Amino acid sequence: MPNLDQIESFKIFTLLSPFIAAFIAARLTFFFTLKSKKFDILYANKIPAFKNINDKLTEYKIFCLGRVAYFEGNELSPYWSEDIGAFEFRKSITKVYEENSIFVSKKSRISIENLINNLSLICNMEIQLVDNKLDERIDLKETYYNAYLEVDKLIQIIYEELNLK
Repeated sequence: MPNLDQIESFKIFTLLSPFIAAFIAARLTFFFTLKSKKFDILYANKIPAFKNINDKLTEYKIFCLGRVAYFEGNELSPYWSEDIGAFEFRKSITKVYEENSIFVSKKSRISIENLINNLSLICNMEIQLVDNKLDERIDLKETYYNAYLEVDKLIQIIYEELNLK
């Protein structure tokens, strides 16, 4: 036969158990709601960040195609533009990257940083070209085409991070 202390303990537990269950349910709901809101905020900012980065990368991609067309002798290409150089793209891509780097993955950050470093090399080649000091072994058409391929691959990497497929 159960003793009196066990019956009292059972009565107390019976009275407290709904409160304990409600407390645990409230804490779990709060935790998962907070986590969900953080994810929603991050994702809501990730799309505009991607758009900003993508706009600059697309402009650079068009620039590279224009340079390839120019070195093929096609100055009438719709991609060709004479009034801008790689340095301007280096600055604009760096700026948009720094503003939005928190929203991209480590893989994307490394790829963007590599692109900026390669842009520095192209800037140096453009300076050498203007000064007529460019090494004749350097094929500028191939350099700009490789830059086009690199930026195209980078756009695909960033797009895949959005998980919109």
